[in-house]
Amino acid sequence: MPVSVINDSISNDLLLWKLSETETQLSNLLNISLSSKSKLDLIKSSSQRKQFLGVQNLLNLHKIKNDMLSYDDNGKPHLLNNKFISISHSFDYCGVIVSNVKVGLDIEKFRSKILNISKKFVSESDLGLIKLNSIENVTKVWSIKEAVFKAFGHNKIDFKKNIIIKSVNKKFNKASVLIFKNEISENYSIEIFNFSEYICCIAKLND
Repeated sequence: MPVSVINDSISNDLLLWKLSETETQLSNLLNISLSSKSKLDLIKSSSQRKQFLGVQNLLNLHKIKNDMLSYDDNGKPHLLNNKFISISHSFDYCGVIVSNVKVGLDIEKFRSKILNISKKFVSESDLGLIKLNSIENVTKVWSIKEAVFKAFGHNKIDFKKNIIIKSVNKKFNKASVLIFKNEISENYSIEIFNFSEYICCIAKLND
């Protein structure tokens, strides 16, 4: 499906793709490289193959070639042009964001099972901020922390202890977040968008 562009106050370099095409249709839109074809051949799940191809199409729209993109040991993508990139996919959507500062992107579908695992990442202070322990709000807490974690780029982060949501606005579509590990700490601005049965969360490092 045609790409959707979210115009937000944090970044104008976010592209989303709704995976309404077949795998063949997605593949036909690409001049896929041998290295990408090799990666695709290792993916067995049909839905994951479509997500991979959707991301490849978004990278093409961003004019990002394979030799411009690398991944570190934690699986975090890096660009070789001094910009920052984050990639996310969830069910029928995938997204790629490019920024001049450290950035994290997370897409989540609203699902009730998030409530069953909320104790693993929702702290008492989080509950005090979001007020209502609903599927939407708990999903937003998870998405905020996942986006910040992806931007931060360090592993072994306790989402409950090491990622602190300092504030949210009344509409719960903006937030301020602190993440830390040992002596390293960073503050992020968050923007959240609802669309269909999904949310998209962008975390951008503060100056």
